[in-house]
Amino acid sequence: MKNTMENPIFDSHAQVIEQSWQESRQNEIISRLKANEDLQTIMNYFPGFQEAFHELDTIDCSDGRVLKGKKIGIAGSGALLPTGERAKFVEHYRGKIKELTTHRDCGAAAKKFKELKALNPELIPAGIDNADDYGAYCGEKLAEELGARHRFLEMSEMASEYHNEVAIVLDATARFDSTNLNNFPPHFVCTGAGLGFSPEYMKSEMETLAGIALGSHGYSSKRFNRDNPLYIIVAAKNYAEQIEWEAVAKEVSHKFGDQVSVRGFVSPEQR
Repeated sequence: MKNTMENPIFDSHAQVIEQSWQESRQNEIISRLKANEDLQTIMNYFPGFQEAFHELDTIDCSDGRVLKGKKIGIAGSGALLPTGERAKFVEHYRGKIKELTTHRDCGAAAKKFKELKALNPELIPAGIDNADDYGAYCGEKLAEELGARHRFLEMSEMASEYHNEVAIVLDATARFDSTNLNNFPPHFVCTGAGLGFSPEYMKSEMETLAGIALGSHGYSSKRFNRDNPLYIIVAAKNYAEQIEWEAVAKEVSHKFGDQVSVRGFVSPEQR
């Protein structure tokens, strides 16, 4: 017999998500991309675009719910970085980062914690038995090596309790302050393309984030389709770099079929 009992909490949550999704369809950039307008043209005349490029000094998770401004977005605030790339990053950016944040309910930290637990639990530091604590541990360690302060963000300090990202910004300029650009669509931030991280790592990062957006913690695969794709937006210093990173992003998008689409633009600073 079908259970007709209603769950007010579940219904309310579903309504909030559906309303948020409908609002995202009205976002100026999303609606114009759906109308097949060129992203470069859209951005050239977008309010604040010229001023959105400057020095960034805060490492946050790529998570779109973390919006501090001057944001360098790295999945899990670096928790997924391979040893070699992590070492090169620390060597080059030591002393240049003011703050590194980690946060509760981090999908990237959860992924790494689950992988280590399955591979060899002894690889997890003593006393750590959950993904939140593991993410904070990784953040504290990286912040110390960079000479930066570390701060752990509770859900109340984040923009939303659920993932509402409809785009992934792949920032090859390492200067695009997308989180401070008014009316830019909710998005993940991947600054590693401009920090010297390898295309192989960036592909894995984008794939992880796309999986979150299309999964049960995001708007889910039932909403993203050919007419309403998750966009990977490439921000580049010049046209050659735009072509290069769009090709990398398309390797990721092809894994998700019509649900992910790639667009790009060039910075007004160095075109």
